[in-house]
Amino acid sequence: MAVDRSRIRVKAFAVLLHPDGTRHAVSRMSTTEHPTLHRPLGGSVELGEPALDAAVREIREELDATLVEPRLLGVLENVFTIDGELGHEVVFVHLGHLAEADAVPDEGRPFTDGDVPCWVEWRPVAGDPEVPLFPTGLQEMLEEHLARGRAARGT
Repeated sequence: MAVDRSRIRVKAFAVLLHPDGTRHAVSRMSTTEHPTLHRPLGGSVELGEPALDAAVREIREELDATLVEPRLLGVLENVFTIDGELGHEVVFVHLGHLAEADAVPDEGRPFTDGDVPCWVEWRPVAGDPEVPLFPTGLQEMLEEHLARGRAARGT
């Protein structure tokens, strides 16, 4: 499905933490610029739809699962090139977990985003130097959140 990138798009993504807290679910993708990349699950916010509702809806549509205890982690502005085309989006990033523990098995699984076949897998929250995480700034946002949590616990 062709995507109109002539306008700024508003997205809602969910960083879905694994119960062990060391991984989060991501969609594995490929572009001309990056043979392998990760991005959180989620998608476009519909007109009149709050970003949190969009994140919940997208997780239900993509994984047939329930986003539990979602909270806004932050907002990123992402200007990028994908397959040679300029893109621009404002991304609301939510943090949460899945009610269904088996929605994403350890080995990952296929899912469909609209008509597009996709793959979901687990990524270390500490990052993976071999596979970039998009949107730009998300890895740093996640690391800052985790560092604040460790500081609050005194660890």
